Amino acid sequence: MQSDKSDIDIIKGMREGKVSAFRDLYTRYSNLIYRNILVRVNSSFDADDIFQDFFIQVWEKRESLEITSSVKNYLLVWLRNHILNSIKKEQIRDRYHEMSGEGKSEADDYTWVEIVAADLDDKIKHIVRKFPPRLRSVYMLSREQHLSVKEIADKLSVSEQTVKNQLTEILKRLRKEISRENFCL
Repeated sequence: MQSDKSDIDIIKGMREGKVSAFRDLYTRYSNLIYRNILVRVNSSFDADDIFQDFFIQVWEKRESLEITSSVKNYLLVWLRNHILNSIKKEQIRDRYHEMSGEGKSEADDYTWVEIVAADLDDKIKHIVRKFPPRLRSVYMLSREQHLSVKEIADKLSVSEQTVKNQLTEILKRLRKEISRENFCL
């Protein structure tokens, strides 16, 4: 429900810090403000942010509001400037991200991947050292010597199903231990 107060009375109440006056202003102009933002930015996501920022700014600067004529026109001019400033800040932020990303090469990314892979490999080797001897042997034959399930079964004189079960157990243990270290496997 809209207030009977004039716009100037609402602004006066806001300058005095009355939340009810701000609520009246918001109720009276929020739809108009939002539509104006949406027309200029063409994104409801961006419009929501600008809308919220705008009304926060109106409240924060309430004490310095000096409006003697049309509150509606005053708010629309303020809004236009606010939108332009928001767009400018976003462009500067985008340019900064582009510039900071240009200095980064694929070699840097590759080096980082190598470092993480080496660290993960060390952690896996440390975990495997704690395995019982049979699981450790199956792991070495499978992952380091790249033998098939059949070749491992023949070499260890066990059934292929036993090797499959042991590989499943190895992976289960590795996942469990590595997840404790906050790695994903």
